[in-house]
Amino acid sequence: IYKADMEKRLRKTTMKQKEYVMNDKVLPYFGKTPINEITAPMIRKWQGELIEKGFKPTYLKTINNQLSSILNYAVRFYELRSNPCHKAGSMGKRTTVVNFWRIEEYQKILSSVTDKTAHIMFQVFYYSGFRCGEFLALTLGDIDFEKNKISISKSLKRAGGKEIVTSPKTPKSIRTISMPGFVMDELREYVNSIYGLTDKDRIFPFTNNYINGCIRRACKATGIKRIRIHDLRHSHASYLIHLGCSPLLISERLRHEKVQTTLNTYSHLYPNKQQELVAMME
Repeated sequence: IYKADMEKRLRKTTMKQKEYVMNDKVLPYFGKTPINEITAPMIRKWQGELIEKGFKPTYLKTINNQLSSILNYAVRFYELRSNPCHKAGSMGKRTTVVNFWRIEEYQKILSSVTDKTAHIMFQVFYYSGFRCGEFLALTLGDIDFEKNKISISKSLKRAGGKEIVTSPKTPKSIRTISMPGFVMDELREYVNSIYGLTDKDRIFPFTNNYINGCIRRACKATGIKRIRIHDLRHSHASYLIHLGCSPLLISERLRHEKVQTTLNTYSHLYPNKQQELVAMME
């Protein structure tokens, strides 16, 4: 019942992740138990078994949240008296490990890149904060070269071996952002070099593997630490912090649902800003 309802409200890729967790980690333990007979001690025992298997804290948190979300659904819509997950307590931690390139590191990375496609790819990522799916889904029609703006209205994902275009991660992710003129000049030159490109054509018709390959080669050439694709988004946030932008402004640009998400993710990057603040007061 939960699945049938949520499939109409969530993206296909999100549902696939939920289904995997349910089928692999929850149903083998609770699948034959009537939902109103699941107790807090049963959940504690299940949690203990998963903890002993050595899963990462963030993954344990994800598994626990999935069971809790179904029980919450039963409480809200099917008169289950309470959610035993609340009494059992959670497991794991929602920790975010943020790796990024500082602006000096990024400049070294960029200077090592000779391929034009890789060069403009890094530029757009670093100065926009796009998620990977948002970047890969960009079409020529999303670009306004007159106003130096890029619109985000879709995301590209791979599911079942196929590429599918979906809406962005959240409704708030639909946005138009302003870009530096020098990046847009490079992007204009790049799209003009692509023969027959139409407004509906993807500008970057490649995969995650290509992006990861570019990162790997640039890091090997420069000796700078290797980061994930999503860390390019973190790199943009760190750059904005370096420029002195407020968490609220960063939250608006990255389109976090809440400014608290920005603070939780990037607060550790602000220590030096405290000293700068004291210096300003003095």
